[in-house]
Amino acid sequence: MQRRDFMALGAATLASGLTAATAADTVPEPRATHPEMLTQKPLAFDPKKLDGISEKMIVSHHDNNYAGAVKRSRAIEEKIAALNSSVNPFELGALKREQMVALNSMILHEYYFDALGTAGAMESKLKRMLELSFRTVGEWENEFKKTALSLGGGSGWVLLVYNARIKRLENVWSWDHMHGLWDSKIILALDMYEHSYQMDFGANAKGYIDAFFKNINWDVVNARIGAIA
Repeated sequence: MQRRDFMALGAATLASGLTAATAADTVPEPRATHPEMLTQKPLAFDPKKLDGISEKMIVSHHDNNYAGAVKRSRAIEEKIAALNSSVNPFELGALKREQMVALNSMILHEYYFDALGTAGAMESKLKRMLELSFRTVGEWENEFKKTALSLGGGSGWVLLVYNARIKRLENVWSWDHMHGLWDSKIILALDMYEHSYQMDFGANAKGYIDAFFKNINWDVVNARIGAIA
């Protein structure tokens, strides 16, 4: 081998090594995920003991709709984690939108189920905050129920939240798991998607809303209010 050929071979070998090293250096680190945070929570109450809401409907709602949101959240998170930096912005944006829908559905269902299972009574701090925000507890309940009825036959959520920006409780109308009042803490969540009541109540959304109020776990709701400074 002539000296010229040897030098050319060495340069090629060096260039190949540098390319491989550069490629290795640019392989992204695995994205941090927290699979333990995307795990289905069991019901915290005995579904047989609800008043006016059947075990069959609650278990179906929990094991199908809520569990489905948890599974979708995990699957979408895995897809996003597997993307590289050259991903098309529209592909990423579509996944991020679906991630928001799935995660919000999972979280809102947990607020909903955790506050069911008749227990306790409304404590003075919650009553006082409702009165400051709505004049009376009865006016709050009336507004909450009418907001829920406005979603009857459709899909969405009604949320009682405490908003840190405006310093009061507010009833929030939320459609498609996507609407919220930012800087808020959820106090009570009512699922108004038809899957949450149709099995027991058919089109009678009012009957479902009234049954929901009979089954609120006020101990949980009081604790949520108590956590607000």
